[in-house]
Amino acid sequence: MKHIELLKLVHENADLIDRAFRQEFIQNVEPELVDCTLFVKINERYKLNKNYLNFVDSVLQRVDYSIIFGDYEREYKELVKNKKRYQESANEFYKSAIISLIENLYFKFYNRDREIQILLLRLKNDTSLDIDILIINAGDILEKVDELITANEKIGAFFREGLRGFDDSIDELLQSISVDILKYIQNIDSYIKQINLFIVQTKKRRFVNKQIMKLSNMIIDEDVKTLEEHLTLNSKRLYHTINKSQKNKIVTFATDEDIAKLSRELKSMFTDIDVSKAKKETCVKQQAKEKLEIIDIEMLIKDLEMQKSDDIFVFIKSHKELQRYRDAELVREAFKVYLQIITDEKVLFEKNFNKYKIKVAKWL
Repeated sequence: MKHIELLKLVHENADLIDRAFRQEFIQNVEPELVDCTLFVKINERYKLNKNYLNFVDSVLQRVDYSIIFGDYEREYKELVKNKKRYQESANEFYKSAIISLIENLYFKFYNRDREIQILLLRLKNDTSLDIDILIINAGDILEKVDELITANEKIGAFFREGLRGFDDSIDELLQSISVDILKYIQNIDSYIKQINLFIVQTKKRRFVNKQIMKLSNMIIDEDVKTLEEHLTLNSKRLYHTINKSQKNKIVTFATDEDIAKLSRELKSMFTDIDVSKAKKETCVKQQAKEKLEIIDIEMLIKDLEMQKSDDIFVFIKSHKELQRYRDAELVREAFKVYLQIITDEKVLFEKNFNKYKIKVAKWL
């Protein structure tokens, strides 16, 4: 079947496909829809193929809480294997395979970043789920984001070092996506902080809700003694109540207006309850903190304009702004600054690489 024929088939059966998408019970389906694998029969019922649902959810930004953010191990192993074969044979087939794998990994980074953003937005706006379920879902997402850190470091290091310097077209591709890849990796720290904050706030909301429910049950059960104790002990702050009488009774009854005021005051009181920040239940490996904010980029660029360096990376590495870093950090921090500066239109790339396996760029 050709692509245009598949589009026509989907168009002609749009109502049926939409009914199946909305989880209606479908028992009769045209054979063509089964042959092209749009529908799969399960126990006398026809359901949409999961591959089609994944495509629709991606386009409509309908990300599910149970989403797994991608497995990079297959592409990584294939990259290592094809790199070795290309270096041994110089066969263009293996170079094309490497470029294709790099592009697949870039799409995974891109889609993963978008999916996490949608999941966080859905968590914050979801009012249909029980609070306990929201907390569990947030914990699951935090665990999956945690797993990405190791993959980020492994793939990022291979892009920077393992694939550089043996083919110009591959180097050009890596150079073009390096800034975006770095941004997607750095976003992980922000997502971890947002998820942890959401978990703490949601647990606090659960605690407050339980306290309000407890008070509501007292009122419904007419637990007068407990209510009287609360109102009289807080008479100086709650202006609509009075001190205890000698008989330990409230000597007046609240009007409807006073009851409304009491309700507002109780909500305010429970809102002010301080709940200690919950400890993370997952072991989150902290990524290296970005230190670009303490480096004077403008000064670096001014010095570059004056000296017209023939190798921007070497210039940055030896600049006084980076002398605070030890040898273990210096190359990594210099590369981050290098990525920020090479986007300038005054930068010209050479074909060769320096001893750090980084493409030589000079300032015009």
